Amino acid sequence: MVVLGCEGPSEVQLITELLVNGELVFSENEILDRRPIHFRQPKEIVALINTLPLEEEIVFYRIGDTQKDAYNLSCLSIRKSKISIKKVCTKPEIEILIIINERLYSEYLKVKSEIKPKQFVKANVSGYVDFNEYIKSHNMVWAIKEYKRIKKQEKDEFYLADLLKN
Repeated sequence: MVVLGCEGPSEVQLITELLVNGELVFSENEILDRRPIHFRQPKEIVALINTLPLEEEIVFYRIGDTQKDAYNLSCLSIRKSKISIKKVCTKPEIEILIIINERLYSEYLKVKSEIKPKQFVKANVSGYVDFNEYIKSHNMVWAIKEYKRIKKQEKDEFYLADLLKN
């Protein structure tokens, strides 16, 4: 069973869009509750996990820009040997995908020490309201793949591109 644990509502919306459009390597049937879930620690969804058979293998995909905190698995200690965790990175913020999608990454690099991605997007993307509205009208697959190409991958990190079909 796959658990798509998203750090925030924007990540949930993006993963939902990718799932609905058939872009992910997983089908809805392989995903706990058939959807990405907004949570930061497994204890927040322990009731859902406890509906699974004890012998079920569980892979948590932790999707977000904050990857330093470790998942506390004490609430799932009986299942611990059947659980693996994969970090899926969207650093520095998920809005970096919009910057890439708008072909503004080189411009952003010039000011990245002074401005956060969310502020840069608000100032430089015409008609931008918020991330959720943006992704409803833009296919983000190219930006997700490009993000993986240009970012330095940490040892135990995955990227959203790793969750996409080829």
